[in-house]
Amino acid sequence: MPDSTHLILTAVGPDRVGLVEKIAAFIARHDCNIEDSKMAVFCGEFAVIVLITGDGKNLAKIGRDYREIESETGLTISIKTPTMRSAAESFLPYKLTASCMDHPGIVYQISNVLSGLGVNIESMETKTYAAPISGTPIFQLEADLAVPTRTNIAELRERFSEIQRLENIDIDLAATKN
Repeated sequence: MPDSTHLILTAVGPDRVGLVEKIAAFIARHDCNIEDSKMAVFCGEFAVIVLITGDGKNLAKIGRDYREIESETGLTISIKTPTMRSAAESFLPYKLTASCMDHPGIVYQISNVLSGLGVNIESMETKTYAAPISGTPIFQLEADLAVPTRTNIAELRERFSEIQRLENIDIDLAATKN
């Protein structure tokens, strides 16, 4: 959409059937489009983040009218105009996967290495599940990364090797295509 602008809508609240349909209908009624979204249910609570594109006037109407969808759904809704990231530095896309027996601090250990080397986490998903035979809680992480071209990948891999040894975490880092 060449003349479009963007708006971010986030919503959180008790899960029930039809929430996505109600949010999508609200956006469509305002002649706007859902360009990107992430949604999940955690412990009975629904959470969504939606990138909306459309004409500036229609997006302003969403910003003005969002209370109607909030009262219709019972969700707590927040609206934000995104700030555009400067493209001063170039990045390479990487996929990070990690798994281990679940214990506190895994996300911290990994994100600490990444932020220390200027690597941005573009998206991340984590989950915990029971191992098939033992029932031991297993933690799994998948993340899409934007690695600055100036980053020494060998150093990044070495830092992850240290975490693997100290925390017994299996970590894989692989370049992906744009």
